[in-house]
Amino acid sequence: MLYPDSAYEALDFNELKQMVSKFAISRNGRQAIVEMLPNPNQIEVEQKLAQGSELLELMNLGTNPPAVSKSEINEALPLLKIRNSVLDVGHFMAIRDQAHSYKEVYRFSQVNEEQIPSLATTYKAFPPEERIHKLIDVALEKNGQVKSNASTKLQGLRREILKKRISADKLFYKALKRYEKEGWLGETRESVSNNRRVLAVKAADKNKGRGAFHGSSAKNTLVFLEPSECLEINAEVGILLEEERREIRRILLNLTKEISPFRKEIEMTDKRLLALDILIAKTKFAKKEGACLPEITDDEIYLHKATNPVLKKTQSANNQKVVPLDIALSGDQRLVVISGPNAGGKSLALKTVGLFQLMLQCGMLIPTATDSKMRWFKRVTTDIGDAQSIENELSTYSGKLSKMREILNTSDSGSLCLVDEFGGGSDPDLGSALARVFLFEIHKSKAFGVFTTHFNNIKALAEELDGAGNANMAFDVKNLQPLYLLRQGTPGSSYTFEVAERSGISADIMAEAKKSLKSQTISVDNLIVGLQKQRTSLERTREEVSKRLKELESLKILNEKQIEKLEKKLLKTGEENAEANQQLIWGKRMEQWSKSWTKAKTQKLKKELQGRIIRALSERNQEINSRKEREETKKQKIERQEQEKLMQLPVYLGDKVRLISGPGRQAGEIMDIRKDKFLISFGGVLTSWAGRKDFIHWGASTKQSPKLLKNQVGGHDKQNAKFVENKKDTASKAKIKNKQNGKRGRGPNNK
Repeated sequence: MLYPDSAYEALDFNELKQMVSKFAISRNGRQAIVEMLPNPNQIEVEQKLAQGSELLELMNLGTNPPAVSKSEINEALPLLKIRNSVLDVGHFMAIRDQAHSYKEVYRFSQVNEEQIPSLATTYKAFPPEERIHKLIDVALEKNGQVKSNASTKLQGLRREILKKRISADKLFYKALKRYEKEGWLGETRESVSNNRRVLAVKAADKNKGRGAFHGSSAKNTLVFLEPSECLEINAEVGILLEEERREIRRILLNLTKEISPFRKEIEMTDKRLLALDILIAKTKFAKKEGACLPEITDDEIYLHKATNPVLKKTQSANNQKVVPLDIALSGDQRLVVISGPNAGGKSLALKTVGLFQLMLQCGMLIPTATDSKMRWFKRVTTDIGDAQSIENELSTYSGKLSKMREILNTSDSGSLCLVDEFGGGSDPDLGSALARVFLFEIHKSKAFGVFTTHFNNIKALAEELDGAGNANMAFDVKNLQPLYLLRQGTPGSSYTFEVAERSGISADIMAEAKKSLKSQTISVDNLIVGLQKQRTSLERTREEVSKRLKELESLKILNEKQIEKLEKKLLKTGEENAEANQQLIWGKRMEQWSKSWTKAKTQKLKKELQGRIIRALSERNQEINSRKEREETKKQKIERQEQEKLMQLPVYLGDKVRLISGPGRQAGEIMDIRKDKFLISFGGVLTSWAGRKDFIHWGASTKQSPKLLKNQVGGHDKQNAKFVENKKDTASKAKIKNKQNGKRGRGPNNK
């Protein structure tokens, strides 16, 4: 898929795989990730992408998959094919661990089937083989030791060995006490040699003891002696141990024969666990990098806020932030030519597109925004970096031509072409001319591509061709610093003379250099610089305007809220002030009348003043009462409107209602419905029939299937109509029965 193989290194794909492999649990998983290559089978890869996306979503919710087994069965699998071969205990433990691990994985997939349907479906077809670990559990302990009850003979041998060792320990302890009493032992007193207990005898006293010697200490100050008392019984133990080993081998041989028929199941379990280990590693990496599954399209690439994980790692180590990449390739613009100054990020943008394509076609989620889009390519051809070959004695340009030949020969609608420094490595005039032809031919092939260049004729051709376009890496002209932002739509300048001037190159030298260039070249570059300056200025203006508009919008909303609040406050304050003013006016008038009454010298004048005061007070009281009546009327009107709304609500059996009039405006429950009459129960003691206008809705029914009256506001259905008819039938039957008994039937009008 990728040409040439060196592109894996050039696109930082090998480094990326090393980063992902650290999340794998098993050694085989880590190795498989390091050796991973893009899969040409789109269906298989899209299945892995779906599984990864589902698993990532589940992990983001706090549910993690079980850890797969670290055990490896690489050595055991070939032995299962060989007749009369014997797996050792380690092999069986690895097989058992994997069987248990797969059982947990299978259970996890089925429990979370709704969240991970793709993964669950994969495992559902392959349930765990329970017999494998059961056969092993019969013979082996959890620590791998063969169980004593695995055979009657083994059980007897181990019982006899234990008995002999107890006797040997008694004899050894007796000898140790005797040698200790004689003062022949060193400070250590005893040790173990060749799986036998030995006495640590001083070298000077070694001839005083009897038994078998088993070497000496490092400094030859001690010799290790097996007491003669223990020689015979230890020999017997040795014979028994050999018999035990033969019996264990026989048990393991039989167990191998029992397990061999399940070789294919064991092998498939190993493969599925390996695949899951790889999937989990990819998903954990995706979670760490904030990756997602982009939309897979037929003819479009759109990377939004794409972050190159390898670049992020490098920049993080240097305490630098990565500027996310935005780039779009589609039918309208299949080819993108990126230009701009050196070290401005052109190559990084190109590499990010290539790296993300490799990640996607390896079944990996990519760190972009969720609205990103990717398409599938049959091949990715590249020309990145120095193509010199010492073996073939090719120059840089010859190597580039070889790559370009391959690109031209294989390019079609299913190809993605990535060319760094398009037309470089040769004479600029000749190289640019040839590069122009190459670009034209790639365009005819309907291929997608990203190219970086400094040549103006390539930029010009990109503007001329349908399905091609320019892009530039943003550059801070004022400070002469790259911004690492890709802007599509216009070409970029290399800022050669600007950077040279900033670096201190004299004006005379610059002028001389400009003389040697064609006026057209200088004018084109100046035009590009001017356009970029204009675009930068416009973008800054747009950002400032946008920011200001947001501020104004926020202020508008805030002001509207404040105005509304202030109006309410002023209204309330105005009413309060009006009342206070009235109180003040009446207080001053009363004070004036009181003074006048006190100064009055005749009784007649006092009576006149008294009458005036009484009339004024009466008018004041009338005014207050009138205002209270207006306020009460307004309040009653609001309450009446609310009450009318409640009266319009449909009523169901079991609904809570409240009488509009009556003692305490009692609350009750609808027990029966007959035409336009409702039987209301109050506390289960008192019942009463009422019309719809006599009560208001006071709470919803608690019943599962409430019945709505046919002629009520809110509608009706056949079921409800049937219910009403059933009620009528029941009432009719009750009347007939009561009449036969000499009693009158009760109805809405007969309580």
